[in-house]
Amino acid sequence: MKGILDRIRSGLQVPRYIEGLILALLCAVFCAELWFSVGQLSQTADEATHLYSGYRYLVCSDLTVSPEHPPLAKVVAALPVLAMNFATDCAPFKGGDSDQAIASLNWLYSQNWTAALHRARMAVSVFALGLCLLVWIFARRMFDLPTAVLATLLLIFEPNVLAFGPLVMTDVPVTCMMLFAVYAFYRWASERTAPFLLLTGLATGLTLLAKHSGVLILPILFVLAVVDAMINPRSQTTIAWAVFSNLRAVALLCVIAVAIVWAGYGMHFAAHPGSVQFPEPPAYPTSLSARVLLTLKHYHAFPEAYLEGFAAAVAISKDAGPEFVAGKIHLSTPWYSVPFYMLIRSTSAAIVLFALALGGAAVVIRKRRREFLFLSVPMAIFLAVCVRSSMTGGVRYLLPIFPFLLIATAAGCIELMRRANWVGYIVTGLVILHAASSLHACPNYLSYANEFWGGPQNSYKYLGWLDLGQAYPEAKTYLEKHSNQDCWFFTDWQWDPKLYGIPCQTIGSYLQTELPPRIRGTVVVSATLLNGTGLVQQGLAAPFQNLTPSNELGGSALLVYEGAFDTKSAASMSEVTLSRQALMAGQTVTAMMHANRAIEFAPENAYARAYMCLLLTDMGQTEAAIRECSRAKSILLQDPLRDEPQRKNVLETVEVRLSRLGQQP
Repeated sequence: MKGILDRIRSGLQVPRYIEGLILALLCAVFCAELWFSVGQLSQTADEATHLYSGYRYLVCSDLTVSPEHPPLAKVVAALPVLAMNFATDCAPFKGGDSDQAIASLNWLYSQNWTAALHRARMAVSVFALGLCLLVWIFARRMFDLPTAVLATLLLIFEPNVLAFGPLVMTDVPVTCMMLFAVYAFYRWASERTAPFLLLTGLATGLTLLAKHSGVLILPILFVLAVVDAMINPRSQTTIAWAVFSNLRAVALLCVIAVAIVWAGYGMHFAAHPGSVQFPEPPAYPTSLSARVLLTLKHYHAFPEAYLEGFAAAVAISKDAGPEFVAGKIHLSTPWYSVPFYMLIRSTSAAIVLFALALGGAAVVIRKRRREFLFLSVPMAIFLAVCVRSSMTGGVRYLLPIFPFLLIATAAGCIELMRRANWVGYIVTGLVILHAASSLHACPNYLSYANEFWGGPQNSYKYLGWLDLGQAYPEAKTYLEKHSNQDCWFFTDWQWDPKLYGIPCQTIGSYLQTELPPRIRGTVVVSATLLNGTGLVQQGLAAPFQNLTPSNELGGSALLVYEGAFDTKSAASMSEVTLSRQALMAGQTVTAMMHANRAIEFAPENAYARAYMCLLLTDMGQTEAAIRECSRAKSILLQDPLRDEPQRKNVLETVEVRLSRLGQQP
């Protein structure tokens, strides 16, 4: 150990082929972690939609499914599925988000879904592997080999990267592409050569194609261009001219990036062949962003699907509503949610390393100004936007920060190791603890929490969105060992757990069967449902809100309860769904029976009251409808979470119906 630390302090010069072997070994370990963990997970939220969208793009040239996510990652995931020749309806998609999710699930699960999902996950893992390579290359070019080794070690055991790296999602792809763009621009700023400028334009375009949050690469490059010209002036030129020269280069690479975006969308403005616009009017946000997007659409500056998706992303980020953070529901996302996610979702050893690295970074920054500029500016801009956003949605939205943070941490720690012998032993021990904490959580990275917070089995107490549907195989194994009583499965997702061999009756926001007002047996509850803020979510999860689970599955993605439970509130929600189903089938009497039972089980259920109002209106019972709508409105106005999107939508519906019935809303 002492010999290795001495070599680090002296610069650790090794032959190139040894460097290559070290990198190959680290990449192999990383891939093994990714594929071993994801092999134990069921399909997660959005994976079916992304895969369906990518497959339709390749087969049908259609972009009407999931336009809120650009096509890069989706197409990469769908490429190996093409050979399976899945049956696909190429007609333009019409419907909302729920319809989109259900259509995607029906498409996937009606065919050889296990093989398709496996192939797609293997393909999309290329972005995680690319991120690993880029961290090594960036750290090696900026600093030295020891920094590259340490930064890559931190990355390959980073639980948040391991959680999302092999999933058919867009968070790791945009992280990879954003790091690629910043690295290419760093090389251009250092060497001022045309190939690196062109490479930056390519990487910027790919970042825009990875995820709509990738648009932040543009202000990042702009700020880097200005500040780099000011702190690293070239000889025989003024600062003003250097700034102008850099901004001119940024303008050129933006033109290249726009061309890449058009190429990624097949050089077609329309989202569907033969279609001029989306079947539904675009849900553009209000204010300045609306005018800008409408202008861009009017002049066909970007593909229609890209603008539609960008508008949807902006609207979602500005209207998130209440959020479950730090163990309680907040009416709006608190300012400290971003640092809180970093503190609970990073390993305890990594947090200590971050703090330790500050001292070394303060020393090395004086001689590595450009390097720390290119690490700090992307982190600062991305963090600033996340803190100001009304929606965090979890740590996955913060992933683009991680590679820059890990490289800076590695550089600071290596500098301290060179100045003090004892620091090397501390850093080595912390890296081992970082890896041990990460591996101990495998495969439950999606619900990871560090030891300071009690580990993954306690993360449900502090975090929302832990269950993305990933823990069904573990639930199946658990229930097979505890099959001596009835079981119920409460979920917030659209696909049926029975697809994974779970023998329980399923109750949820989208999958509902008749639920008695009192049940006894084993109950498995989604942590996402339990910590949800939606009107239906809280109604379904109410019986378990103040209970301690007997077991946790998938870290704490799923919570197990044993015993007898009063489920009137959940049964009320279930009855509303059953009533809707009966009404759609033309069974009016049955629909009314279920609607009455919904109110009987939970008289203060505003959702049931509002539905009854609509049902009575359709049946011509005006006075009774007015009473139900008025009661629903009164209940909602007294609800402290009345600004939550679902409650707001129900309240608006009730007020519109009262207005139509001749009452003051």
